[in-house]
Amino acid sequence: MPFTYASGASNSEDANSIQETVTNSFVKTKRFNIVDRSKMDLLKKEKELQKTEDFIDGTVIAQGNALGAEYLISGHVISAQATQMTTESGKSVYKAKLAISIKVIDVATGQVITSETIEPKAGNSLLGAIGIGSSSPQLAISKAIQDIQDKIDSFVMRNFPSTFSIVEIQAKDSKGAATQLLVAGGSDSGLEKGDKLKVVEILMMEVNGKKVQRKKEIGELKINKVEDENFSICSVKSGGIDINTKHESKANIQVIIALE
Repeated sequence: MPFTYASGASNSEDANSIQETVTNSFVKTKRFNIVDRSKMDLLKKEKELQKTEDFIDGTVIAQGNALGAEYLISGHVISAQATQMTTESGKSVYKAKLAISIKVIDVATGQVITSETIEPKAGNSLLGAIGIGSSSPQLAISKAIQDIQDKIDSFVMRNFPSTFSIVEIQAKDSKGAATQLLVAGGSDSGLEKGDKLKVVEILMMEVNGKKVQRKKEIGELKINKVEDENFSICSVKSGGIDINTKHESKANIQVIIALE
């Protein structure tokens, strides 16, 4: 959804820049189909145009067919401002104050799944105070926006973790515990040698009359080798017996990135 901002605390240009930064964090995972609500009017006009005779020999979008969404991402710029300061050498530089809040809304239930306020690291929020000052207010804010990219990436990974399947168990010990696995995830998913992964069993539980999904951790893996864009070889650090048993019984198990 179009990011909003507090009057006097930011402007539309900075809000748009921050929105693009958040969008990029979702896009680069290659796991989402994203629609920018601020461009919905253009999409609607295009769909209407494709219903006309001009597109009779092309792909016709069926009337009434709408883009469905599972989640809405809303953002609010609490502050995106730069103030002038003078260094010990008498040089004028600018420091930026940046803070944004992001919410994830489940479209099916209308509930806010998560909400988080994101700010640059303490050492970089005062751009200019540590000798790397910006020469203009806009440059200071731009640097601050760049500085929150990692935090936004982390926000996406925590709330929408990548999931992978166990393709095969390649080795077991004398007790039947899995010791090495082939996982369906490689360089295209951003996996690297040494990354830690968790194996979880997906269970459906009824709580207060509602079915709730539970992810029960059953083991931990470490990537030994990223074979290519699609596959990685992992050693089992814990839970080898459970992993082997669940895999053989065709239980609903997934591999997810273990966030620090």
